[in-house]
Amino acid sequence: MKMLMVGIGLIGVLSAATMGLGQGTHAPAPASATQPQAASAYVDENTNTPAPLKMRELAGRVRDLGGTGIPRASISLFAEDGHALIATVLSDRSGEFRFGKIDKGLYRVVVRVEGLCPANIPVNLESSLLAKHKLEITMQAKGLDTCSYGVAK
Repeated sequence: MKMLMVGIGLIGVLSAATMGLGQGTHAPAPASATQPQAASAYVDENTNTPAPLKMRELAGRVRDLGGTGIPRASISLFAEDGHALIATVLSDRSGEFRFGKIDKGLYRVVVRVEGLCPANIPVNLESSLLAKHKLEITMQAKGLDTCSYGVAK
């Protein structure tokens, strides 16, 4: 099962790189050089599961507590049901990221940065006028009852 997840993760990363997804102001490095195998594994360290954020698209920014963008953060998209890996992208040098065309539905966005608590954000991708455009993900060190989090902007 673990071997299958890694294989699916690599396919998602290669597909994203081939289709130009995850590109900001520069092209991402080859998948083998940028993606550790563990980055594609589903993880949820939330003490409480927040309600899904309503989003029109899956794009946004990964930042630290001071608001500075974090480059090369690993952002993985998982299906809500069964947590199958859909795709993985890296943030650009200003922390920006974007997934390409994704079907409407419920997903989990899992963000990893070396040394920080991973973020796990439930999102509902929909075409509603009330849905937000950008996902702002704040990464922080793991603390008592706190972890990294995301908000819709």
